[in-house]
Amino acid sequence: MERNAIYQLIAKYRAGKCSVEEVVLLMAWMDKMHAAAPAAALPPEMQESVKQALLKHIHTGNVKPLYKWKRWAAAAVVLPVLAFSCWWYQQASRKTGVVAWTKISTGLKEVKKVQLPDGSQVWLNAASTLEYASSFNHQNRSVKVHGQAYFDVHQDSRRPFLVEAGQLRVDVLGTAFSITSIAGQPARVAVATGKVQVSENKQVLGVLHATEQLIITPEKAIFSKTDSTSISSWTTGEIILSDVSLQQVLWELENYYGIQFHSQTDISRCRLNINFSKAMTLQDKLDIISKISISPKLHFHTTDHKNYTIQ
Repeated sequence: MERNAIYQLIAKYRAGKCSVEEVVLLMAWMDKMHAAAPAAALPPEMQESVKQALLKHIHTGNVKPLYKWKRWAAAAVVLPVLAFSCWWYQQASRKTGVVAWTKISTGLKEVKKVQLPDGSQVWLNAASTLEYASSFNHQNRSVKVHGQAYFDVHQDSRRPFLVEAGQLRVDVLGTAFSITSIAGQPARVAVATGKVQVSENKQVLGVLHATEQLIITPEKAIFSKTDSTSISSWTTGEIILSDVSLQQVLWELENYYGIQFHSQTDISRCRLNINFSKAMTLQDKLDIISKISISPKLHFHTTDHKNYTIQ
């Protein structure tokens, strides 16, 4: 069909003035469009649903011919409305640059595993949110993170994997890494395998390789070594951290349990090696910190189990 003829037929269809033959012609054109450009066509399940519904009306037995024709005609005119409207919206969205996003969130003490349309896997830590573009399979693979997430990215050199977390952007080809972006805390990117490029406000901060991490504060970005176990341990409900500040341990607990710590002593120089199992309660973990802390010796007190004072 000529382009002008297509536009005229579309306009006629939207005005409700198409004949049955013209509707069938329009459906045939949509099938042809699918063959030529699958990315812009209807999802296969929707096409099959429309076709089966039409066939149901066409092959209904024991019906008078005239009545049967009218039922088929009505079906041919009405059933494509939903399908064609979806296609029309997809095209309009591409032209205007509007992108729909799928959003997945976790609650307190919840870790959720998500498989993305390209086969990449994401683990969301407690009180975190993941968003990914509905056009994930057809354009660049783009996701947004609020909170903490661990990614195992399916490699595809033709389509870079992009992660946005606040002002941070992480460019990936195929790797496993974690990213943390929580209000009031330094942002962190840590790589288990492969490498990533980290940017902030469109300025490249550096490239991280396996067992390297970058901690970003308002004042500076700090590179350091880490290990793959500590990067991903929380995805199984454990917390394994080596030679980290007490503040980082407390942040991990705050994010997971939805609590707050208030210190009445200087904890800036306190560093710990921590191995918390999934079976431990919050109180078990606080008792361990109290036992292994030496300078200063720490004690935790609470009256409402939401706010904890460190003395």
